[in-house]
Formats: sequence, structure tokens, C-alpha cells
Amino acid sequence: MTDLFLYSLIGGVLSLWGGLLLLWKPDLTKKLITPLISFGTGAFLGAAFLDLLPEAIEIKGEAHPVFVATLAGFVTFFLFERLVMRYFSGRREGHEHSEHMEPLPYLLILGDSLHNFMDGVAIGIAYAANPVLGLPAALAIAAHEVPQEIGDFSVMLHLGWSRVRVVAVNVAQSLAIMPGILLGYGLGGAVEPQVPILLGLTAGMFIYIAASDLVPELHHHAGHKQLWRVVLPMLVSIGAVYGLVAWAH
Repeated sequence: MTDLFLYSLIGGVLSLWGGLLLLWKPDLTKKLITPLISFGTGAFLGAAFLDLLPEAIEIKGEAHPVFVATLAGFVTFFLFERLVMRYFSGRREGHEHSEHMEPLPYLLILGDSLHNFMDGVAIGIAYAANPVLGLPAALAIAAHEVPQEIGDFSVMLHLGWSRVRVVAVNVAQSLAIMPGILLGYGLGGAVEPQVPILLGLTAGMFIYIAASDLVPELHHHAGHKQLWRVVLPMLVSIGAVYGLVAWAH
């Protein structure tokens, strides 16, 4: 069990290093906020279409239930965002972002927590099958989540969150990997049949975040004049996810 605790730290906390680099150079981050949001958009889309959905379909053996779960995740996040906007969101003065971005941090926290939980389940199942597989699985998960964590940090900083708050929230949601590891290790084969559906739900959440919140914010923030400054970071991010996923598998 000591090994599992170590793997949870590797798979969860070490994936934050890319975001921590942004906090090290906050002035540079402010200047690069548009490319960083674009990078985050690509990371979420890449994670959904290049990692979560292919893996879910491969495990399930058929696409239809996975796509239904993806649609359910998309619609669930839409409803969740409407509730947040209705009851919890208040527009803050002094930050140059569109009003619809207010609920986004809550969506990021929920979606990433579920994603980290699922990563933990994967590590736990791998370790239960063969303890030697636990460390490679944890390292692979930490690596392929780096682009997404950079996107999280950049969006939260853009919305005016303090550096301390950004770090605290991201560390807390990264620790969701621990109960996932325990569940995957403890239940093993019993939880494995539900993994594709949960992966599909997470993919739908990520697609919603990218398409409904980040892409409109890019248009709002960049205007009509910037092209490659917006498009290129997204392509780089998608390419990075593709390479990391290929390496992880």
C-alpha cells in the first residue's frame, strides 16, 4: 500500500509542474494569456478525442454506449453551468473577460477531479493486475496531464484567481487520484466494466469546457486581428497530447 500512496503522488501532484512554471513568471503569463488559453483549449480537446474516447471505446468494444455517456457528460455540464450562473456566480469588476466565464473554474474543478479519480482507478487496476505496472502507469498519467494542467492554471489566473488559491485548488483536485487508486485496487474487476462510461462522461465534460467556454473566450479576448497567435498554440497543445498519449500507451 505504500507503493500505491507513492504512485498517487506521482500521478497527481507531479502533473502540476507545468502550471507551477506559469506562477514562477506571472508577468510573462499575463502577456501570453491568449496563447495560453488557446493551449488549454487544445489540451482539453486533445484529452477528450485522442485519449479518453479511444480508450473508452477500446475497453468497451463498441462506440455507441461511450458516445451516449459523452453526450450525457456534455449536457450535465451545461446544466451545472446554468445552476452556477443562476445561484453562485456574480460578475466581478476589474477583470477583462466575458461574463459567461464566471462559472468556468467550478467546471474545471469538477471535470478535473473526475478525471484525476479515473486516472487513479487506472493505476489501481494496473497495480492489482501486476504491481510492476503501477509505476509506469503513474508516470504516463502524470506526463499526459501536463498540457491540461497548464490550461487550468492559465484560465484561473486569467479570471483573477490569486496564485495561492490556484495552487491550493489544483493540488486538492489532483488528490482525487487517491480514492480512485484505492477503488481500482480494492474492487479491481468489479469496477472495470464501468470505466468506459466514466471516461465517456469525462470526455463530454472536457468537450463542453473547450467548446462552450474557452473557444468563445478566445474570440472575445483576441478579436478579429490575431490568427496564428490563437491557432498555433492550440495545434501545439493537441500535438503534445497526441505524442504523450502515444508514449503512454
